[in-house]
Order: sequence, then C-alpha cells, then structure tokens
Amino acid sequence: MGNCIRLAVTGGIGCGKSVVSHILEIMGVPVYDCDRRAKEIMVTDAGIIKGLKRMFGEACYNSDGSLDRAFLASRIFTDDNNIERVNALVHPAVKKDFDNWVAAKDCPLVAVETAVLYESGMIEHVDKVLVVWAGRETAIERTMKRSGMSRNQVVSRIQKQLSSDELLLLTDYSIFNDGNTPLLPEVVSLLEELRK
Repeated sequence: MGNCIRLAVTGGIGCGKSVVSHILEIMGVPVYDCDRRAKEIMVTDAGIIKGLKRMFGEACYNSDGSLDRAFLASRIFTDDNNIERVNALVHPAVKKDFDNWVAAKDCPLVAVETAVLYESGMIEHVDKVLVVWAGRETAIERTMKRSGMSRNQVVSRIQKQLSSDELLLLTDYSIFNDGNTPLLPEVVSLLEELRK
C-alpha cells in the first residue's frame, strides 16, 4: 500500500483548485486537502497548540479549544515573520500527516490539494503537479464573493503566493478555469494521461 502516483493540485487563491479536486474525488481519486487537514491538526496536535500559544498568547484558542481564526489571521497576515513562524510549525506536521495518509491507500493515484506546494516543501512529497489557474480579476472576484474579504485583503494574499505565471513554468499539467470552459473533459484527459 502507499505505492501510488501522488498528484499535487495547486494554484493561487480563487483559481478553482477545490473544484478540480472535487471532480477528481467524484471520479474515484482520493484527495488530501492540506488546508482542511492543517486546520484540524492545529486543534489536535499538542506541539502545535503549545507553539501557537507561545507565539501569540492564549487568545489563539477559544475557551472550547477551537482555533480563533480571525485572531490568528490578524497576526499572521500583517507580518511576514509571523507567517514564516507559523508555517515552520504547521507545514512539517501536514507533510508527515500526508505521507501517513498515502501509506494507508491502496490505489494507483492520489491527489493533494495545496496552495503552497513549493513554499511548504510539499513538492518533495509528490510525483506530478497540476496547476489550476484563472485570470487575476476572476480570481479576485471569486475570492471576494466566497470569503467576504475586501479587494485589498484578497490582493494582499495573492501577492504572498507564487503567481500563475510562475507556477505554470514549474508544472507538469495545467487547467485554465475561467468559469466558462467545462472542466470535466480536461480532468478526464488528465486522468487518462496519468494512468498510461
């Protein structure tokens, strides 16, 4: 078990990684969602809880043990040093969790959805890379609509990620998600290519 192709699904905020990942899941490909698992690990891993409290104080966590995401975001996204410190704490735990998840799988292909494939070092844990991309304005509008963030907040987050142009230079496969072109035929074609 665990001897399968590991496909990374990456792209900037608002480009549609989750949509493509969902299609892959519907087609029978197990998908590991780094963002979702990181959020779970941040409330279950004693070392991470201790580290975050040391960095930002007890206010990181609510009285019920849940993470105060708004408080943490207010500390992380205003200071690049804080981003690096939190990432140094969380990314290794997510990579280890991903490797354990893959080891338990008995299938030819798995996928991992991650916005920070290169920045996190997850690139060392995958075999192939798929970049999902969209035009900048499309990505901004999607993110604002979905998250309720202001345009400035979205642009600030986009500027902290690798651009689509940079990602496309580093990829094995790409899917353009403009919201009009059907994605299913592209995903089917990708799976056929990967299973050859």
